[in-house]
Amino acid sequence: MYFIKLIGLIWGILLSISVLALTGDREQPIQIEANQATINNIEGIATYQGNVIVTQGSIHITAETVIINYSKEQNITSVIAKGEPVQFQQRLDQGDNIKAKAKEMEYNAAKDMLHLRQSAELRKERNGEDTYISQAPNITYDTQQGIISADKGDSKQGRIIMTLKPQAKSSPAP
Repeated sequence: MYFIKLIGLIWGILLSISVLALTGDREQPIQIEANQATINNIEGIATYQGNVIVTQGSIHITAETVIINYSKEQNITSVIAKGEPVQFQQRLDQGDNIKAKAKEMEYNAAKDMLHLRQSAELRKERNGEDTYISQAPNITYDTQQGIISADKGDSKQGRIIMTLKPQAKSSPAP
């Protein structure tokens, strides 16, 4: 157990250094495409179904169902996406990409937390190559702090697998 916490701490430190979303994404408009939509302004819930595509700046999500909860002021409070799998992608300020997939994703806007549930996978990509991969039944990604935690949730089976790939050393200048 101590080893898993230590790995999680190291992982969190590595990510907190370099995982910050593209600065302008939050200011961009959100575009949603789907086969069907139901919007309930009284309850503050919008449900999109069938080949749903959500885009905001560099953020791109594909899912079978997306449920958006929003306040009376029309501010998004949470987004729940379900699919086989849901796919998430976002470009970071330094040009790297974050890619995630799971059967269910939930984004809590107030806490800037992305929860990946059921067969979760999170990758960081640099120049088209994976620099790390995290696989677990559940993964939580703090998008502001750049901290990831992974666990097996309620599953009696399943392990957390993290793969860190060494970076190529740059050649010294002649």
